[in-house]
Amino acid sequence: MHLKTRTFLPSVLAMTMISCSAPVIYQNDSFTWKGDTISLNDGSIKAFALDSKTIVSDYPEAEFPDGKWTAKLDLSQFPVYSAPTRLEEALYNLALEEVIIAVEPDSTLRTGKEWGGVWTRDVSYSILLGVSHLQTQASINSLVRKVDRLGRIIQDTGTGGSWPCSTDRNIWAVAAWEIYKVTGDEKWLEYIYPIIKRSLEDDILVSLNPQTGMLKGESSYLDWREQEYPRWMAPVDIYNSENLGTECVHYQAFSILAKLERMLGTEADAARYEAIAQGIRDGINEYLWMEDKGYYAQYLYGRQNLIVSPRSETLGEALAVLYDIADSQRAASICSNVPCQDYGTACFFPNIGDIPPYHNDAMWPFVQAYWMNACKKAGNEAGVMHSIATISRLAAFCLTNKENMVIYNGKWQGTQINSSRQLWSIAGNLTIVNNILFGMEWEDNGLRFNPFVPKALAGTRTLTGFRYRDGVYDITVEGYGSGIRSFLVDGMREEAFIPAESAKGRHTINIVLNGVLDPSSINMTANAYSPLTPVCSVSEGSLRWDSVEGASMYKIIRSGECVATTEESSYKIAQDGEYQVIAVGDNGYESFASEPVECFGSMTAIDIESACKLSKAPYKGFAGAGYVDLTLENNTDISFTVDIPEEGDYAIDFRFANANGPINTKNKCAIRTLLVDGQRLGPVIMPHCGTGAFDTWRYTNVLKTSLTEGRHTFRMTFEPENRNMNIQTNSAALDCIRLIRL
Repeated sequence: MHLKTRTFLPSVLAMTMISCSAPVIYQNDSFTWKGDTISLNDGSIKAFALDSKTIVSDYPEAEFPDGKWTAKLDLSQFPVYSAPTRLEEALYNLALEEVIIAVEPDSTLRTGKEWGGVWTRDVSYSILLGVSHLQTQASINSLVRKVDRLGRIIQDTGTGGSWPCSTDRNIWAVAAWEIYKVTGDEKWLEYIYPIIKRSLEDDILVSLNPQTGMLKGESSYLDWREQEYPRWMAPVDIYNSENLGTECVHYQAFSILAKLERMLGTEADAARYEAIAQGIRDGINEYLWMEDKGYYAQYLYGRQNLIVSPRSETLGEALAVLYDIADSQRAASICSNVPCQDYGTACFFPNIGDIPPYHNDAMWPFVQAYWMNACKKAGNEAGVMHSIATISRLAAFCLTNKENMVIYNGKWQGTQINSSRQLWSIAGNLTIVNNILFGMEWEDNGLRFNPFVPKALAGTRTLTGFRYRDGVYDITVEGYGSGIRSFLVDGMREEAFIPAESAKGRHTINIVLNGVLDPSSINMTANAYSPLTPVCSVSEGSLRWDSVEGASMYKIIRSGECVATTEESSYKIAQDGEYQVIAVGDNGYESFASEPVECFGSMTAIDIESACKLSKAPYKGFAGAGYVDLTLENNTDISFTVDIPEEGDYAIDFRFANANGPINTKNKCAIRTLLVDGQRLGPVIMPHCGTGAFDTWRYTNVLKTSLTEGRHTFRMTFEPENRNMNIQTNSAALDCIRLIRL
């Protein structure tokens, strides 16, 4: 393969020679940022700014064939940025030009060059990174687009037929609140309040786990199953998991709903939502914090019993810091202990060895931007500077804000899918200026300034013509540091805060920083992989598995607890339980746990013959005489009796089929509610099993309850909170109920 080469003009070469005398701003083992130039240390690739609106790159796969970006659009609607280096200015202007291009003809925000339309999570995370004040009306239009005809936040198409397998749609609520902080529009609050409340109330009934206090659902933005979950996990298993990043989103959404209730004077509802938010926060800190690693775990996963996946998850770690889920001590620990690599901080760590880069083995600039903001909040200068440098290097090399890149070589080639002009990557670049270097933080009653300038970026920066409410501000930040020595408005010393009601007219703001930064470090770690997931079976009373390459030992998990370790590839089963095996590598990293193997003496499958009229087509492979066809027209309320032979705790699930869509997209997940003896037990989730897969049967999520000996009435109903994202199609085939005495 022959790579393209760039030929630089003599004047460009002269510019490069001048930059050689500039001081080093950032350097690690892979690349160096010096003055207006960022280059690989082996000299193979470099990019530099000729002026504030021109970047030249000899990266073979840069966005423009001639290796040169020059601003072509009118940027006068935005503030003018002046910085100590032309590269900083040019990268800011590149992001401004791309945020203009991101606005579609219908005045909504396009997700990326290769991704048309509005996506709930993408636009919401982008709004929170600063698009809210640069493209306010387009941000509002985009959020409005993501509300369905029932007045609920739309969960985009996804795993198993979307919500509730995926539940991170509630980041919409956080973004909608951010729009209010920027605009102060009371009518906007009136619009978003019932949407947020309606959506979160459904989540309480369908996703909340009362045992952990957390909500179920897929990793936020990490929604390509095999990229971040073990292969055995079906969509229903992903629904059953509890992910760090998604929990943080739920926590913040419930906290905002509590604020809205308090603004309305409904104290009882405010207290209820605050209690749910606090339960989520407590659950994160109790079940996901890993004291030995100094950061949170990726997620809880499993079937009857949930266990921890001990990987870091960068977006979740960052949100835990930003939303005060982590206290100050834990926040400092997170920012200094989460593994980072030369080209950025991976989506999660360690990576998965047999999966190509996309979420796995990758850095995403928008995630790096949230991590950067978290490091700022924790006072970690090293983390802030590393993030600024890695985000800037990728944009400068590519001459666009790419969706993602391979973590171990810094290239976008090799990722499974990628896009230029990715909206949240654009926003991540802009947040360097707005949120970090100028420290602008929107509050519901004003704009606060809290700049954080690493020592290597010391100097004078100006942002001219910045608009806030009815005011226009020319802002200067001088020096470096994490605190403000003086804050002057029109020459008068003031608090570093502009009250919303006084934001009128044109003013100058001069900020001088204190030159103080606490000692800090980040955990620079070589890229690494966990062992592959063991595949287990039961034979002759023993759990058996093939040895895993690179594994030095195996952990035996029984019903969620480690009961033994072994160097062998088998384990004698002595007790009933749900068994899993984890391979521990020579490097100390753990594999995902194997698919749970059920070893129970008391397991009963009961055909639902008496529930109602049974169907025999089109689904095949059912047990007994047929199956119950669950649709919105038929069998919306079915009852049947079960004779329990012995009092005890039982795990209950159902055998089902759903051929309405593929496992990776669309929005026709079937949902029902189960009641036992008139008491609501919980939701029954029946995700897609495959488009037209009329012979594929799976089991639903597990519900646990205590049952006395004797006859019990089971009732499955379709309730208002069971309405999925498709609304019109919510159907599945129900074969039998399974009861396991625990």
